[in-house]
Amino acid sequence: FFSSRRRHTRFKCDWSSDVCSSDLDKTTFEVEQPMFEAMLGGSIDVGDTGDTPFILAAARAPELRLISLTNIFAGYSIIARPDDGYKTYDEAFAANGGDREAALAEVAGQLEGKTIILPGGASFTPVLDTALGYAGLTRDAVTILDLDPVEGAAAFLQGEADFYSDGLPQRFRLEQEGMINILTGPQLAGGAMDLAGLGTTQAFLDAHPDVPARMLTAWYKAIDFLRSNEDEALGIMVDWINEQSGAGFTKEDAKRFLTDLVIVPTLAESGPMFWDDPESPFNWQSRLQFVVDYFAAAEGLDAAAIDLSTLVPAAAYFAELGAP
Repeated sequence: FFSSRRRHTRFKCDWSSDVCSSDLDKTTFEVEQPMFEAMLGGSIDVGDTGDTPFILAAARAPELRLISLTNIFAGYSIIARPDDGYKTYDEAFAANGGDREAALAEVAGQLEGKTIILPGGASFTPVLDTALGYAGLTRDAVTILDLDPVEGAAAFLQGEADFYSDGLPQRFRLEQEGMINILTGPQLAGGAMDLAGLGTTQAFLDAHPDVPARMLTAWYKAIDFLRSNEDEALGIMVDWINEQSGAGFTKEDAKRFLTDLVIVPTLAESGPMFWDDPESPFNWQSRLQFVVDYFAAAEGLDAAAIDLSTLVPAAAYFAELGAP
C-alpha cells in the first residue's frame, strides 16, 4: 500500500509488476504520525512524508527509511481574522521601507501574549519558532492550543484563539472564509518550509529493492506531463482532490498550489536542488541536519541516534535514474 501525505490515500499495488490501482482501500491521515504507525504495523508499505515528521519518527523507529525527496512544501502560514486589526507582512514591509527583517519582527511581535491554535503535527513547531525568533520571542510568549487540524480550524472560526497556524488544506478553507495570512512560509523561510518525499521501512526495501527507482521514474514522468500538459494535468488533479476531500478545489487553486505553495522540480532540476550542490538552500544533508539539530535543542531529540547516511538512502535511488 502507498499512502500520500495530508489527504492520505492508500493505493493497492502488486510490487512484482507495474500494476497499481487507486480504486481500493482508501484512508485518510491528517498528519504523518499515524501513517508511520500504520507503516510499522505492516498495513502501508510506502508513504509520502515531510522531512521533520520522518526524522522524529525515525528517532523512535530506526527501521524507517527516506527513499526520495521530490518537492518542497512552503504552504505553512500564520492566520488571523480580518477584523482583528493585525498587520500582515506585506503591510509591514511597505511601512518599513522594504526592510524584510524589520517587517518580520513587527508582524511576529503581534503574537506576544496571544493564543495560537497549532496542530499536533511535528512540522508546525518550527514554523512558530521561526516566526517568534524574528521578534526575539520564544514559545513562552504565546499560549498554544494543540488541536486536530479540522477541529482547530473550526475552533478558530468560532473565535477560540487569536491566530491559527497550519498548512493545507485548512489554510485554503480559512482563506475561503475570509481569514488572512499575516505570515507565510516563503516570507519566513528557514524552518517554515520543509522537504517532502517517500518513506518506507528497511524490511520493505530488502523485499523489493527495485521499487524505489520504479516509483521515482513514474513520479518524474508525471511531473514532465504536468509541465507539458498543464491544463489537462491540473484538471486531473482537481477532479481527484475534490473526489477525495469535497474541497471545491478549482484549476486556479491548483495553479496557485504549484506556483506559490509547493516547488516540484523535474528530474533534471532535482539533482542540483537536493543532491549535487552543497550550497543549495534545499540541499538534503544541510536541511535534514537542521531538522535534527533543531529538535535536539528544542525538544531533546537524541541527535546521536540519528544516522542520516543510513536513514536516508534517497541519493542512491535518485542516482539510479541517470538524471541529466
